[in-house]
Amino acid sequence: MEDIRIAAAQINCPAGKLPDNLAKHQEYARRAARAGARIICFPETSLSGYPMTDRLPLELAQPLDGQLAHALADLSAETGLVILAGMVERDLSGVLYNTQLVADAGRIVGAYRKTHVGCSETHRFSHGDEFLTFSCGRTTCGIQICYDMHYAEMTRILALRGAEVIFAAYASADPCTPAGHAAKRTRWLKYQPARAFDNSVYVVAVNQVGHNGSIEFPGTSLVYSPIGEIIAEAKPLVEDLLIVDLTAAALEEKRRDALQFFTHARRPELYGELSRPSRAPAAQGPGISNTLDHPHDDDYWRQAALKNG
Repeated sequence: MEDIRIAAAQINCPAGKLPDNLAKHQEYARRAARAGARIICFPETSLSGYPMTDRLPLELAQPLDGQLAHALADLSAETGLVILAGMVERDLSGVLYNTQLVADAGRIVGAYRKTHVGCSETHRFSHGDEFLTFSCGRTTCGIQICYDMHYAEMTRILALRGAEVIFAAYASADPCTPAGHAAKRTRWLKYQPARAFDNSVYVVAVNQVGHNGSIEFPGTSLVYSPIGEIIAEAKPLVEDLLIVDLTAAALEEKRRDALQFFTHARRPELYGELSRPSRAPAAQGPGISNTLDHPHDDDYWRQAALKNG
């Protein structure tokens, strides 16, 4: 890793407002470039907006060589930034994915399809099947989208593949109120610092903020050091741009400590059960056992979405 200045854009991304959302990406990317950042991460489905009705995913979806992707590639060429931004993707066969694009030097150089699709999304998005790492200079980065971050195995695999910074893009709902922000922050502090500490990586978590039709987002974007400490936090409940310096020295210090860099003492020969189906009892409750009973009940899925991130 090398020292790198990153940006995280906590923005409002109304579903279906593609020209407005793109304009906001341009504004925030230009601000980040002026501040000396080399990479900027936008939230989950930031270009499309997060769809909460059955008709919207099809209306918003674009292919990886569509107008949104081309505009993002052009923006990376203009600003000199590596840009991570989310969209609803439609592949050549018409399948829909929740995808985070990576644009660099005028090209789309990566596209990560969300691999862990929560119960509120299974009737809208297909699962991706591949993890993604990419480089920004001498820094290796990985991407996780919202619900992915609850799966420690994924973060560990990205770290084993060399990731030093994990960008976690969210569209994680809660009321856009002080109480909603506090609830989201409390929930995130239960697991995000552990992903950073256990894997000796930086974690950059960036969420949407504000109203999006019938759903709200409280922001709560945070950046963690490799020891799991908060090193930057966005203003609550409003749009904000975090500019944060991530240093190679802090990462190396954590990884030099044999008692705190756990990768070297792994026992993969004992972990075979992780690759087999779970033997745990099936989860019960709203959004779990009754998934197929509510395929078109948007209020039901709106409530279930609150539990996913």
